[in-house]
Amino acid sequence: MPYVGMPARSDRLVEVLDQRGRPLLLMPKQTAQAQDLPHRVALALLRESGGRLWLARRPGHTPDKPPCWDFSARGPVPAGEAGTSAAARLLQAALGLPDLQPVRRAALPPLAFEGARRCILFTAVRRGGQVSSRGEGMFVDQDELAGLAEHFPDLLSPCLLWCVQNGYV
Repeated sequence: MPYVGMPARSDRLVEVLDQRGRPLLLMPKQTAQAQDLPHRVALALLRESGGRLWLARRPGHTPDKPPCWDFSARGPVPAGEAGTSAAARLLQAALGLPDLQPVRRAALPPLAFEGARRCILFTAVRRGGQVSSRGEGMFVDQDELAGLAEHFPDLLSPCLLWCVQNGYV
């Protein structure tokens, strides 16, 4: 943990970033989100050894935003935590798979539909074990994902759709 005197509940804090993506200050994640301040978010995709990806079904947040398929797991990176360990923790919490070793694939450019969130994409390969998702999910191959993006883009989260269309997934 790089911060001296970090409070016991540091998982509730995020690093607010400056214009160059460097940590500027620590702030409760709810405050950073409410004020739309830049902070790191891990986007994690679980991949089977055969290449299929696990997509999670996210509920709609408002009546005009229907449920959509999204990354296997996503969430803010707490202050002092490395992105890879945050991605592993998020995948374990979402899918019940311990000992995953996510690999950083890309820091996405700022995306208008993500607000101030600075998204970092990770993938992890499932070598065994059963996915025990708390929510709905499915494995898709690259062709199925490309077909969803082309013919049913409204079924994918804006960020996942952007990643597919721009070659990040």
